[in-house]
Amino acid sequence: MVHGLPLLVAPFEVHHDGQVYADGEGLSRDEFYRLMRTSSALPTTSAPTPAAFLKAFQAAAQYSDEIICLTLSSELSAAFRAALLAKEEASQLFPGVTIHLVDTRTAGPAEGLVALEASRRAAGGASTAEVLATVEGLLQSVYLLAYLETLHYVWRSGRVPRVAMWLGRLLNVKPVLELTGGRISMLERPRTQRRAMDRIVALVRQRVRDKPCRITVMHADAPSEAADLADRVRREIAPVELFITEFTPVIGAHTGPGLVGCAFHVLAPDA
Repeated sequence: MVHGLPLLVAPFEVHHDGQVYADGEGLSRDEFYRLMRTSSALPTTSAPTPAAFLKAFQAAAQYSDEIICLTLSSELSAAFRAALLAKEEASQLFPGVTIHLVDTRTAGPAEGLVALEASRRAAGGASTAEVLATVEGLLQSVYLLAYLETLHYVWRSGRVPRVAMWLGRLLNVKPVLELTGGRISMLERPRTQRRAMDRIVALVRQRVRDKPCRITVMHADAPSEAADLADRVRREIAPVELFITEFTPVIGAHTGPGLVGCAFHVLAPDA
């Protein structure tokens, strides 16, 4: 369980220099981002194995015969497929347990906000159907916006062509990205961090429209910039709840250091 909530995690894996680390274990975030900046070979990642999901299902089955498994977007990872294989095996090992598998079509802190609200609802006594309805509603309205310090690491991971990386470096672009519908798209190309942050705050305000909301400010080895964004969000948007979180290595491996952004959703009327 995580912080007293009915949450379990099947960890992704980080690979570097012949070593395999469970995300968040054995390789500190400080060490990871140092490697990103200095190593000639970038760390790589892999989705949780079916065995990792099966282990989590087995642990969850000790508490309930109804399990909801949220995976990050199947457009971005093999995690959903691995969870599906584990679910099929679990149906033979724990025939009295029902596993509800949900492709969230999002990732990172946006997926985390959905998992947080779902676990709080479950801990409060909501039925499985009610929790699934909450998840479905949030997945229609949760957003993730961020800007990159550089396209260099995204290019090295094979996510953008070399010409885009060089153009971004030439123009000193800080691209503002959005994760929606399971895919990552570029919204704007401001020239400075300040303008990128301005656009993120404006986009959050536009989508929240003065309604109560929950926000997670996220960063990849950029704590001071994240603190600045959090201060602006508190002043200009005043969310009901705000978290600041640093990307774990498995996400930072794809963005590189310097990313700053936020995930957010409007609270349901009964929240």
